[in-house]
Amino acid sequence: MKKRKTRLLAAVLAAVLLLTGCSERTSRRLEELRGSITPLQTEQRETHPAQNQEVTFREMVYVRPDMEALEDLLEQARTAARDSDAEAVMDAVDAFYEEYDWFYTRYSLADIHYSQDLTDEYWETEYAFCVENAAQADAWQEDLFCALAQSPCRRTLERDYFGEGFFDYYDEDENGWDEEFTELLRQEGALQNRYYELCAQQPLTEADYDAGAREKAQILVDLVGLRREMTEYWGYESYADFAWDFYYYRDYTPEEVEAYLEEVCRELVPLYRELVGMDVWDAAYAYAPRSQTLGHVRAAAEGLGGTVLEAFQRMEAGELYDIDFGANKYGTSFEVWLESYGVPFVFVCPYNEVYDRLTFAHEFGHFCNDYASSGSGAGVDVLEIFSQGMEYLSLPYGEDPETLTRVKLADSLCTYVEQAAYAVFELRLYALPEEKQTVEGLFELYDQVARDFGFDSVGYDRREFVDVSHFYTDPMYIVSYVVSNDAAMQLYELEQAQPGAGAERYLQHLDTWEVYFLAFLEEADLESPFAPGRLQAVKELFRQKLFA
Repeated sequence: MKKRKTRLLAAVLAAVLLLTGCSERTSRRLEELRGSITPLQTEQRETHPAQNQEVTFREMVYVRPDMEALEDLLEQARTAARDSDAEAVMDAVDAFYEEYDWFYTRYSLADIHYSQDLTDEYWETEYAFCVENAAQADAWQEDLFCALAQSPCRRTLERDYFGEGFFDYYDEDENGWDEEFTELLRQEGALQNRYYELCAQQPLTEADYDAGAREKAQILVDLVGLRREMTEYWGYESYADFAWDFYYYRDYTPEEVEAYLEEVCRELVPLYRELVGMDVWDAAYAYAPRSQTLGHVRAAAEGLGGTVLEAFQRMEAGELYDIDFGANKYGTSFEVWLESYGVPFVFVCPYNEVYDRLTFAHEFGHFCNDYASSGSGAGVDVLEIFSQGMEYLSLPYGEDPETLTRVKLADSLCTYVEQAAYAVFELRLYALPEEKQTVEGLFELYDQVARDFGFDSVGYDRREFVDVSHFYTDPMYIVSYVVSNDAAMQLYELEQAQPGAGAERYLQHLDTWEVYFLAFLEEADLESPFAPGRLQAVKELFRQKLFA
């Protein structure tokens, strides 16, 4: 019988999402894969500490996480849980969480520094240490919750700190988080580490690329097998169901998504094919220095004002961003919340092109959401609305807004189609019979999906999926880009109908902690992407703005 755990194991996702990001280039026209590595939280027990108005990134000191100290604090908290004094129990819990937060803050720092130079052996080692110990840190968190569930002051803890019913899950005979599950997570982390080691290597010949692609494909095969074990261990019928429940707050089903993705293929792929040869790509890839990229986002922040401007000023004063070109930089972009410092950080791998403006605006949107909410606990689909929404809202500012608008709309069409293709590939990958889950089986599956979604019109390589890191580190995340892009586009539509209306809606909800996507859309008075006729309206907008 299938178990359904709707409580998000957010710490697992936090571990999974590190060293991944929002943009990855493949061989097509605009090959941007968007994402956020902002860790989610399991509860909003108390307000996060106020943003530190003094600390700068260069002042943040990395020290390897002390796992023995974290374990000692766990034991102290478990001992305190036997007490009936709720305040004393929470003092011990807070001590554990302070060290736990430092673990993930240092994990993020190692991630940032390693991403800045993938050839740096020190940061590679430190990042690997954090990856390998994340599962243990999260298992200890689960152990703590189990102990608190048995505390004589449990009712007080729920009433005053955690929320009514929080510990109900830990009353089950088997909560699922034991040494066996921790070991599965450890093995997953080891495979992910090996994947990034391969990503750091630069193939010099076609033979080198093919060998690397096959090894990466084998790692994905191994990950699929490992995740099949997780699915079976927890009693789920499919990995999609498992990921939906364990990693994401989603109030729509995998079945709804599959039907929606089929509609995207049917309605938007013909337009995607029409993009071939359009001069919009020449504008996107035209040379643009760092100063123009920074200037665009600064102009947008000044134009939008309010919390967005405050966030930009904090980001600039604290040097909480990296948009510099680097030959050994990890080829993606992301934003991360540094919990122990109470500030976000933006990492961008630029190409010194006009398109960098949109990439930076995207990550800055995540920064604004984290800044406004003191570390957002919103669901991943909601988070992506603020990043993609900032891209749309930044369009009127900076240089040549008309050209940038065409670039963004072309990019948006690509986001619908390409990310839908990746999502379909991933859903079908985990549904393959076990005997078909081979390197060659993956190549054949991707080849079929690529042709279905029109990649043959722009050129593709059936091996290129191995360069999409989300398949390795963020399973079942990719669909978030498609549905959230629809919501973000609605902000653009509001702006077109009445200047300032989309920006007002954006600013109004920037501090949200809403975890459910459809619930957020209702709260923000936006339409569901699954609503009848919605995709037809999107298609018509593209027709008018791009192909008129």
